[in-house]
Amino acid sequence: MKRTAKHILSVLALTALLASCEKDNMPGPDAQVYGKIIDKANGALVETELVNGARIEAFELGYPTQVSQVWVIKNNGEYRNNLVFSNKYDFQLRNSNFFPQSLLGYQIKPGENQLDFQVTPYLRIKNPQVTYDAATKKVNASFTLEGGDATVRLAQVRLYAFSDIYVGENVKFNITGTSIQTFANVAVPTTTVTLSMDIAANATLFPAGRDYFFRIGALASVPNVGTIRHNFAPYVKITL
Repeated sequence: MKRTAKHILSVLALTALLASCEKDNMPGPDAQVYGKIIDKANGALVETELVNGARIEAFELGYPTQVSQVWVIKNNGEYRNNLVFSNKYDFQLRNSNFFPQSLLGYQIKPGENQLDFQVTPYLRIKNPQVTYDAATKKVNASFTLEGGDATVRLAQVRLYAFSDIYVGENVKFNITGTSIQTFANVAVPTTTVTLSMDIAANATLFPAGRDYFFRIGALASVPNVGTIRHNFAPYVKITL
């Protein structure tokens, strides 16, 4: 009798295990969403950085508890997510390098969906120039700044360098010298800003004969908007 009972329990346990291993019939993601983060004033892409940069929070509707899905924005201000369920979504764009905004009840359809976001960046980096002076062995940057509105102040400007295209605040060489300027939340200047990076003084970071990537960044100070990320210009590749 004991053997029979043990045999029955073993069969039941095996059946449960096999059932748990069966493939479920729930449908997978059936939509792809892509688009751009665009400056509503001039149509330019609002650049960011992959690591700790601007992001999109997507909330799929129809569930008792909404869970934030974080969609990463690429350095150049574009994004793409190929694993999305078609449904209605709320989108929150906050804690980024542009003024927060929301898009509520947006319908994602099966297949390809283009969704661009028109935003106001905290800072615009205008007329960026990054050049290498071989005589002085310095990389020089010049640019002007424009605030997104009258509340924007300036906290920092910086010239970044790294060995690949993902250069930014969180992916950079630790440079000594005058490639960074920090301010006490001053008014956004209307004059040209200049920065310089001494390659000779940082020679161990720049072995000769290689490509390096330089990028201008600026950090705003804005009241009552949450976390503020850096604004960036496009990177410049220089062979040293």
